[in-house]
Amino acid sequence: MSDPRWAWALFAAAFLARFVAFLGSAIFGTDSCHYLLMADWMGAGRFHDALSIAYHPLYPLLIAASSALLGSTVKAGHAVSILLGSAAAVPLFLTVRAVFGRPAAVLATLLYAFSPALVEVQSDVMTEGTFIFFLFSSMWLTWRMMERPSPERGIILGAAAAGAFLTRPEGLLALVLSVALPLGDVLVRRRDVGRALGGIGLTVVTMLLLLSPYLFWVKAERGRWALSVRPAAITAERAVGAGEEPDSSVRPEDRARFYRIYLLSMFRLSLYGLLIPFFLLGLGELRKVPWRSSVFYLSFPLGQLGGIALALRTATFMSERYILAGMALLWAVAAFGMVALIRAAARTWPESRIRPALCGAAILLLLLPVLKAFKVRRTECLSYPGAAQWILAHGPRPTAMTGLEQVAYYCGSRSYYAPREKGALLAMLDRQRLDYFVYSDKDVRNDPDYVAMLRSLDRLAPPVEIPGPPGTWTVYVQRVK
Repeated sequence: MSDPRWAWALFAAAFLARFVAFLGSAIFGTDSCHYLLMADWMGAGRFHDALSIAYHPLYPLLIAASSALLGSTVKAGHAVSILLGSAAAVPLFLTVRAVFGRPAAVLATLLYAFSPALVEVQSDVMTEGTFIFFLFSSMWLTWRMMERPSPERGIILGAAAAGAFLTRPEGLLALVLSVALPLGDVLVRRRDVGRALGGIGLTVVTMLLLLSPYLFWVKAERGRWALSVRPAAITAERAVGAGEEPDSSVRPEDRARFYRIYLLSMFRLSLYGLLIPFFLLGLGELRKVPWRSSVFYLSFPLGQLGGIALALRTATFMSERYILAGMALLWAVAAFGMVALIRAAARTWPESRIRPALCGAAILLLLLPVLKAFKVRRTECLSYPGAAQWILAHGPRPTAMTGLEQVAYYCGSRSYYAPREKGALLAMLDRQRLDYFVYSDKDVRNDPDYVAMLRSLDRLAPPVEIPGPPGTWTVYVQRVK
């Protein structure tokens, strides 16, 4: 089968997995609400308000544009995530094919297509599908610029790298490597120097043109040139000594906990250790790959994973989602190890009739974990739209609230995270306008001390209990006086 057919088949497999996972989701996830609200405000022309939510703008902008076709912001959010997350399989396949060969490319892309972590997050209204698409596309186009530079490729590469950064702060890696790798390559090889430098120049110009509206807005908000208003990006600046002084509120025990989450996430994304032997085999096989190709390929996953590890020195949060892209790229090394093992088995038992069946069964076992993503999710949250309707029926549309983000979105309200300590919470109420505290009976069971503290505050009205359909969580609403 030709490379284009393989690419289409792998895209179709990734799309099918993500679409089936989407069908099992009763309601969008918690963080999704911020992107959806940004998209709604962008569609209404409220760009400053949308950007003030502090997430990077491209994914919400794509949702806003798509909602005009699909008639719903929520549908558009899922559609953009599913389509671009699936489409990322194509540049991944092409890049791994160029560096490690077609067999490794097929296996690596299958791991990507059926990874339960990726399938679940890319079927939701989250940035990972869009970000990984632009990151992988910039990686493939960077390789093409190194192999056959041209003005057209330089422009498209600049657009892809800018797209990665405008989706997530980690896209800074794409901006740097899309220029540094082709430039370093032309300086070492000294081939097509004029054409290569011209293409690199167009890459830089394209990036600057596409990034300039957002960067000018960031400058206006922060009072100086900076890359983002996103708190995660600001902590990354602190980690490398740029901008503000390091945040002394990050306790050493918190930092250690974040690094434990980081390492545990890497373990989980290696299929709980199943891929580790193949990683080791693949690393051993790298000696058969030209050093130029190895350096190019590994610079992306190691740069992404290393950047996150560095940022954790001053970070205030760590999620497995932060390292999904880097680990997905490293799966190519594991796939290269699988190919080496299969070839060794073919040399050892060339006449064995069961060898192909055993190899196929082993690959199938590696892909079976995707079944955990094919489940009905969040049916207990179907009480949230009713709670939002109650709030809207008993007062003006709230400006801001805290607690259940989905309820806030259905009210058209911005959601804020509230401190758990009483003193910090009262200080927040003094400086930040909040209209409601909203929580569910899950919080009543799992965090009774926090709920008791809310119900004891004179600043909050007594809770109103709003039951939902059978099998859903009861929602409690406390108005801020």
